[in-house]
Amino acid sequence: MKKLLLFCLMLMACLASFTAQAEEVTKQEAINWEISMMPKATEEEQEAARWSIVVENNLGVYAYDMGSLAFTKVENGVADRNIISVMTKTVFTDKDTLKKLNTKYKDKLAKKEKVQYCEILMTFNLAEKSYAVTNMDVFGSKKTLLQHSEKELQFVPVPEGSFAEAMLEICQKAVNDEAQM
Repeated sequence: MKKLLLFCLMLMACLASFTAQAEEVTKQEAINWEISMMPKATEEEQEAARWSIVVENNLGVYAYDMGSLAFTKVENGVADRNIISVMTKTVFTDKDTLKKLNTKYKDKLAKKEKVQYCEILMTFNLAEKSYAVTNMDVFGSKKTLLQHSEKELQFVPVPEGSFAEAMLEICQKAVNDEAQM
């Protein structure tokens, strides 16, 4: 009987120490565990994933930043659901256009660098089917900022069959999708 009692006490002592150890582990800061079969995306891959291609034509590839869609005009603390901004990007592919741009920015380009793309902040008035370009940045292949320009908000009609028309449709869809939530 003594042996059984001694065994039970030893068992309880062991269990108590295990629970104390478990409490210690849970009180520590959680470790950020990442388990993945795929390697982490590089900075370039993350940047590429940010953009969604909209149109490709003879001038270049047009895309927009999916996370940049935002209402811009706020009156009395309420966003105007007709005015929406989005960051767009044009990657130039036309050789003649690239040649002209490389000549234009030759003084600002680093050695063995060429003009590659421009980012344009577009603002759309959904009710009037018009848009304005408020910011434009031109970049080289080494991410050198070659030109930055800002303009006042001046809306012009969206031309039929243009990249602006495709973006207007995307903005309208985003507003409609948000309204359904």
